[in-house]
Amino acid sequence: MSNAATTDFSALIRDALARMDSDPATAETLLQTVLSADANHADALQLLGVLRREQRREGEAEELYRRSLAANPRQPHVHHNLGSLLYYQRRYTEAVAAELEAVRLKPNYVEALLGLGLAQQADKDLKGAEKTFRTLLHVQPNLALAKQCLAGVLTDLDRPKEAEAMLRQAMASGVANPRQMAAFAHNLGIALKKQKRFDEALTHLDAAKSLVPDMPLVDYNRASVLQHLQRPDDALASYRAAIARNPADIMAHRDLNQLLHRLDRGEEFLASYDEAMALLPEFASLPLGKGDLLYRVNRYEEAHENFARAARLAPESVSAQDGLGLALLSLGRVDEAVRQHETALAMEPENIGVRVNTVATLLRAGDAERAKVIAEDGIAREPGNQTILAMWGLSLRALGDEREAALNDYDKYVQVFELDPPEGFSDMESFNHELNAYLDRLHVDKREFLDQTLRGGTQTLDNLFSAGHDPVNKLRVQIDKAVATYIARMKSDGEHPLLKHKRAGFQYTDSWSSRLYDCGFHTNHVHPRGWISSAYYVSVPDAAANEADKQGWIKFGEPHIEMGLKDPVRRAVQPKPGTLVLFPSYTWHGTVPFHASTARTTIAFDVVPK
Repeated sequence: MSNAATTDFSALIRDALARMDSDPATAETLLQTVLSADANHADALQLLGVLRREQRREGEAEELYRRSLAANPRQPHVHHNLGSLLYYQRRYTEAVAAELEAVRLKPNYVEALLGLGLAQQADKDLKGAEKTFRTLLHVQPNLALAKQCLAGVLTDLDRPKEAEAMLRQAMASGVANPRQMAAFAHNLGIALKKQKRFDEALTHLDAAKSLVPDMPLVDYNRASVLQHLQRPDDALASYRAAIARNPADIMAHRDLNQLLHRLDRGEEFLASYDEAMALLPEFASLPLGKGDLLYRVNRYEEAHENFARAARLAPESVSAQDGLGLALLSLGRVDEAVRQHETALAMEPENIGVRVNTVATLLRAGDAERAKVIAEDGIAREPGNQTILAMWGLSLRALGDEREAALNDYDKYVQVFELDPPEGFSDMESFNHELNAYLDRLHVDKREFLDQTLRGGTQTLDNLFSAGHDPVNKLRVQIDKAVATYIARMKSDGEHPLLKHKRAGFQYTDSWSSRLYDCGFHTNHVHPRGWISSAYYVSVPDAAANEADKQGWIKFGEPHIEMGLKDPVRRAVQPKPGTLVLFPSYTWHGTVPFHASTARTTIAFDVVPK
């Protein structure tokens, strides 16, 4: 029997453990002494892993944790330590697996249950996270952090009233720690925001900020609420406070500059990125974010410069590589764009967004066969993804493949409904007049959102349906009937991308109002979050009456890229007040620009099966 097998290292391990915080150098020497005699000593390996984690040598820490578990798999605390490290590295699926094993070995392990719930939430398994946090509260009923986390998950699950009740009960029970009370107040503000109770939401977010002025996210979330309260200057100040606290806050930079654009404050637009990059020149997400906004305002040379900078700082960033491809394509450097997008796709084949952009670039380059293959692989990965279906349809069309006609069938699947007046109105003209006046108070911006398809107009914030807008709710009753009719008309077909989802039940994922002014239009696009999409016409300029030039009409079939298609528009529908148009979400559609002194106002929504 070897000395390593017979030697008792427990005294050295205890001594090292006692020195981990106060004298880590000596602790490491003791652990290395053990490992020099027994390279597979599980306790020494995991403790050295803890030291490496504290030294921010995460790769070595992970290797040591895994070696420790290979020597002795029945160590719940090591599985938890590994899960915590993986969570920190945003490897959420792996973190879930590690924490699950820790909990399997030790079912009442509070820290592992908390880590598991957080990892599940980050991995978008909200139902699993809810179950885990409820289990944790069964183990430790008064754990405030578990209540805080469960409330956050309930809000994410669109159950904000349950979250509100839990948070109010927790706050009423008395919380001595001001940071914990601030966290409760912050999460309550978010739950109230989700319920469109913006004044109350702001009260609680302000309370959280008062308790803990440097609390992460509170300024960002205050800014969002202030936008809904139509206090744009206060919202700008709150976004700037978030950035001042954390210059690397990418969400705050993006939303700040989106708001500046909508307020038409061009002299301030993008300045926050430049100021932050001067402080954090090696932080790739800043030029990446700036490049994206530059791309959206058609400043392609500058976008290319920023994407290139991001790619130099973070060569592993797929987003930077993809952005370079988009900028190159828009600059007409098609061959370079193809190479760039193929590089990005090879880095991350499962990324459907990159796959969509690669297909678009190949179609622009005239390689429809290769585009079709890449699109079909995307459909195999995400069969319900509307954008990749749309790109597949374009590749079929470019190849003259008859399956494109079956996919889109503009005469069959684009349907027009004349809605009946809602209850209390004798005709649609009087109802639309009242509805249009009501929508005036919601169209408060000066310009469009940068990441949407509208050009030369405004769009409302958040979902219109079920937000307490009485005229909109009256219209929705009539819309429900039309959507039900559209679905009932579908034939059953288990292979067709639209028809295979047919079922009586449906729900709305998004709803909004758009308002176009003189020369306004919607770029050609599809709806990624829908199954059935729409346009209801509230108010239409007189120019739309001209059937010759079709100003303001909705057009179908024309893609967002130049492909050399003959007759790209396959169908156009004249907008009329009181008319609802329904069509598959993957169908390309846009708006013909118009010249008029009056606005074109619509309500649109996306439907998914229920």
